[in-house]
Amino acid sequence: MPEGSSHLSGLLGGVGYPATTAGLLQPALDPGSGWQLPGSVASATSSWTWYLVWSRPNWRQGISFDANPITLLTMGSQPILQVDSYSGANRLVLFPGTGQVVINSNMTRRHTHSIVIRYSPASGTDLWLDNTQVAQSVPWSPGTLSGPILLLHDGTLYGAAQCWLHEAAEWNQALSDSEISALITYVNRWVRGARKGLYLIINGQSNAINYSMNDGAAALLAQGIAWYLGVLAYNVLATTGSPTSYTMQSGHGIYVVTSAGYPGSFVQDPGDGSNPSGWSLGADGLAVQQAVAGLPAEDLSDLCAIVWPWNETDSLRQYSEYATFEAAALRFLSLLRAMLGDTSNRIPLVWWNGIPYGSADGITMHRQVVQSIVSNAAQNVIVGNPQTSDSNPRGSSWDPTTGIATGGDSSHRDSADNLRFAMLAAPVVAQALLSGGYTDSITTLPGVLPKVGGPSIVHVYMQSATTLIVTVVHDGGNDLVVPLQAVTGIGFAVMDGGTPGSDGTIISAISCQRVDATHLQIVLSSPLLYAASTCQLFYPFGPVQIGRGNAVTDNFSTIAMPAGWDAGADLGTGWSLNFPLGATFSGIPLSSTPS
Repeated sequence: MPEGSSHLSGLLGGVGYPATTAGLLQPALDPGSGWQLPGSVASATSSWTWYLVWSRPNWRQGISFDANPITLLTMGSQPILQVDSYSGANRLVLFPGTGQVVINSNMTRRHTHSIVIRYSPASGTDLWLDNTQVAQSVPWSPGTLSGPILLLHDGTLYGAAQCWLHEAAEWNQALSDSEISALITYVNRWVRGARKGLYLIINGQSNAINYSMNDGAAALLAQGIAWYLGVLAYNVLATTGSPTSYTMQSGHGIYVVTSAGYPGSFVQDPGDGSNPSGWSLGADGLAVQQAVAGLPAEDLSDLCAIVWPWNETDSLRQYSEYATFEAAALRFLSLLRAMLGDTSNRIPLVWWNGIPYGSADGITMHRQVVQSIVSNAAQNVIVGNPQTSDSNPRGSSWDPTTGIATGGDSSHRDSADNLRFAMLAAPVVAQALLSGGYTDSITTLPGVLPKVGGPSIVHVYMQSATTLIVTVVHDGGNDLVVPLQAVTGIGFAVMDGGTPGSDGTIISAISCQRVDATHLQIVLSSPLLYAASTCQLFYPFGPVQIGRGNAVTDNFSTIAMPAGWDAGADLGTGWSLNFPLGATFSGIPLSSTPS
């Protein structure tokens, strides 16, 4: 059955036959399905007018004759209007075959267009492409041809145009000039012309592999970003397994993790103590370079974001590696952008706040490095998921009524969490791309949408030795929710004296209660011994796992959306989400004053 898809042309949508065939550029549309105008009596001997608005997201794909042109309109067995596929010259051809007329040579791989065709046996054919008349009084002599009128299909096996249908109409008469003028004015509601594609590149190790290749979260992220920006096509470069061409490698850090015995050569540490700013690509980095080089030029030009669901073995480093790790991450990012032809940091890096994995010192170091890089606006790095500790071990058994998970592989995030991470990150990445000038049919996002991925902690008042008042600033929501195990204070902890790398005593919370829309009361398991200024709040500390459903969240899913902007209604109810309270990158010093 056909499926509707919104935001294909601004807030307007279309209908098509999406296909799930693996390996095809997205969205892939079925090569066999098209449309028929019911009740049409049009023929070569009668007057008529046809109107069609369509979008082509990709060249024809998935069949043996993908190079053949696509047919937009067919009468019986006669194609009326065709567009070249990848082997052609981007032509729009009227009455293909003997006597055909080429009326445009700029029909790109991705486009949205409207056509109006007016025909009468006496005066021939007039055609308007978008708002411009491009053919006048073209003769047509097909004989007594008549038959069903097909849209976006040529009537043969696998003859679909693989396009989205936006609008179509037929009049059993030749419309007057004034009626044509009214029609093409109406058609201005559609965004027409050449359109963009959206391409993401994914780097990382086993969790990135699960995220992109096993769970489909990277494709879901791309689909969500495309919806927010009104982009017609979306794809992901995420590969592993080849010995010399891949973007992800299980267990590999950005460079070798000497203290934990893990390899890594996205940049190669020569072991001579040199500054990472001068390091070269290692075997992993060269494999990424090979994967990028394998992209067709038109796909490479669509690549608009780098995504790193990545921190595992890098979070096993010593805290003392802070400076080296930061410089190495920036070095690989710089070399990666160079592969993509980006010399001005135009392409954003989307990182996540580390998953609950690694040593306390290592993951704290990792989170602080991410925070430091993000704070330098010139690097164009954002955090797509400010909270990832609210996730479960892969394959665990989870009770949604309690939030308690048992069993599973604690080194890897569960499939449901990876998909949720993608949905939470989509509006954040869309905001970054829009800010960087990457727009297609939507150029402005509603102010109500999340910009940083959820609420964040901005102040911690030490009300007593065991009680804290936490102040939160909202992103898209306007209230706080304390669900399931969150009421036990899970994830909140205070370092009583000391500093990361030279830790003081870690005191966990035993209670978390909502005070009002922007304040939480946290009760600790034992009194703090040091002055407020020497204590720091973490949420969470180190690799502590909060678990799915157990983080404090906002109430974003209940906020009324402007017309056309309800992601849950358009993309599925799973997109109606509350955003979790962001994890701390560094400990937040306690204050002895309420504000």
